[in-house]
Amino acid sequence: MRAALRTLPPLAIGAGAAAMAVSLASVPLKFAVVGLVAPLGALGALILGQRVRLTPFLLVAFAVGLTVKLDVSMFQHFEAVGQYLPSIGGGAGLTVSVAFLVALTLIAFKLVGIGEARPQRLSLDPPLVLTQAAFMAAGVLSLANAGDPAYLWFDEWRFLTLLVVSVSIANLSPRDVRTLALAICVLCLVQTAAAAVQYVTGSELGLGVLGEEQIVEENINFQAQRRAAGFKVHPNILGYYYEVVWPLALALALSRGPTWLRLVGAAGALSALGGVVLTLSRASWLTYPLSATLVVLLVYRDRLLTRASLIVAGLLLLVGVIAAIVVGPMIWERLFADDGGSAAQRGPLNAAALALFAQFPILGVGLNNFGNMFATLDQTGLSRLAGLFDRSNHVVHNLHILVLTEVGVVGYAAFALVFGMGLWRGFSAIRRAPVGDPLAAIAGASAIGLLAHLLHGLVDPGFRLNLGIAELLYTALGMIAAVAAAQRATRPADLSAGPLSHGERDRVRGVTFPDDARPSPQPSPPGRGSRVMSRGIRSERPERRSASLR
Repeated sequence: MRAALRTLPPLAIGAGAAAMAVSLASVPLKFAVVGLVAPLGALGALILGQRVRLTPFLLVAFAVGLTVKLDVSMFQHFEAVGQYLPSIGGGAGLTVSVAFLVALTLIAFKLVGIGEARPQRLSLDPPLVLTQAAFMAAGVLSLANAGDPAYLWFDEWRFLTLLVVSVSIANLSPRDVRTLALAICVLCLVQTAAAAVQYVTGSELGLGVLGEEQIVEENINFQAQRRAAGFKVHPNILGYYYEVVWPLALALALSRGPTWLRLVGAAGALSALGGVVLTLSRASWLTYPLSATLVVLLVYRDRLLTRASLIVAGLLLLVGVIAAIVVGPMIWERLFADDGGSAAQRGPLNAAALALFAQFPILGVGLNNFGNMFATLDQTGLSRLAGLFDRSNHVVHNLHILVLTEVGVVGYAAFALVFGMGLWRGFSAIRRAPVGDPLAAIAGASAIGLLAHLLHGLVDPGFRLNLGIAELLYTALGMIAAVAAAQRATRPADLSAGPLSHGERDRVRGVTFPDDARPSPQPSPPGRGSRVMSRGIRSERPERRSASLR
């Protein structure tokens, strides 16, 4: 009997493997790869988790999920023809991404203690969780006007996965936050390498298996020009990616962290700068000067006028002049030449969307229901101006109008709270920290990336069309919350520890100055210590005399 019972687990595993093999044989290659890699990776993690700390490896896998479109969608809802199905990333189906799976694994391992020293408590950051919950609640309220509830519930699932992503990142330690930031910068180099090969060769590199569209050619100055998409499906999506990664990499490069940290950040910043040019995304280009200015002012601050800074600025200016000579004509043409009516479409689309919002101003037309209701409910006719979209579903090229129309003023207020809270906390974290603190630089740069995307959203639909970009933004929210938690945890120690040396004060605040950059302690003014000591000696003498007399 016991022998028979021992054979049951292997038999069950074999039967399950056979059933999975049969089912995976008939699905697209992307599903088959995920179906094979996921269980093998989980098994390997369970085995290694007993011996090594797995969090850094999981964070690298998480960064890969943010860089490459690695997700699978089930129960696809195909009634909305033309609703950017290859790019919508979850709004038209129940989508599970690698980043979401890794986030779940991080939470589970933290609670159970696998891959960690011991089980730990999962903390829920109130501003991070409550603002997102409020937006999801507004989405449910918009069900009152939703033409297709399936789309709404698919997007509710999507925002639930984003909440899990942000909470898992918010529970990282300061060391792990830095590891994640480094992994994002390193993988940005890979992203740019793929984009450069695409731009030069015109090949999609076989990335169609990930859901990538064919190489995009834009009608610029009455001729087709190639645009790179990297691993992000579409050139505009790749532009979103770069505009968020750029301030993060630049902040690490300008921080007072170790030399290797600054070098990795500099490499990531250069790759983001070069890669965004290949996307030909004008709105992404326009966010770069503002992001760079804010990063320099917040991270570099009082080091701007040092001799070393002026030398580096001179070298960067020289490199910028050379780059302007090489790619300047292409950038100028893209900004000011004929664009095939791309910019001209935005005005009519905005007007038509605002007219639709006027019909449902409080709760909106329904979360994720804009695409399937736009052409039907549009009373202006502008959504079909010049036959641009016929009666196919489309979205307005404005993130803020899109959210406002879908969930009304109630939902947009919650949307503003989600990102407004992130901006305020990110800038507050860098204001409270010493100049150049790498951890605070990550928080401030994450806030700047959010701001850049929100500004870009004035002319494009933004992260609402791509789950990977949404996960990148909510990762930034999570990193901001993690840094804020680290600063809160060290603040009581800083106040109650009494007089601390410079090294102890830096350690308490989480500062990671290299040895050669640590501020040197200031000596006491001459004679002050001797006077205090002499008073102490004089005060002890009468006691000694009285004791000897007794």
